[in-house]
Amino acid sequence: MITCTIFKINEEINHSGLGRAALHRLLKKMGIEEKLVVSSLGKPYLPSNIKYVSSSHSGKYLICAIADQPIGIDIEKIRDLHPGIIARLHLSEHPFEQWTLREAMIKLTGDPQAMFEEITFDETCMRTMDVDPQYRCVIISDRNIEELIVSTGGFYE
Repeated sequence: MITCTIFKINEEINHSGLGRAALHRLLKKMGIEEKLVVSSLGKPYLPSNIKYVSSSHSGKYLICAIADQPIGIDIEKIRDLHPGIIARLHLSEHPFEQWTLREAMIKLTGDPQAMFEEITFDETCMRTMDVDPQYRCVIISDRNIEELIVSTGGFYE
């Protein structure tokens, strides 16, 4: 099972560490007191692997995911990508969708090189979420996503 919580956030503040703080709060509500650790590549995780976590923020949204399986999540405010970025990353006919999927893959694997790799994904291992028409949000796993629960968490800062 994967649970995602969507928070509205203040676009004007520095969001550094906000995702980890929100994840910690959500884990605590689940009765998990274990502290998150951050890998050398910046990926947060629980050393016990009792749960897997991922978070992302863009514009006015922060989204946190907690799961029983490895996950990566990304939310992005839809915008035009510079043609140079599209060419450098070899983004396909739907460049923004590929961008978001690759960001989620980085969060799944912890490997920033995923941004430079063509990604094809089994649809059973990926879900898109309708957060806001001006945003794209995707969650991926290395396993089938059988149950996805999405809720709103109010305003977070």
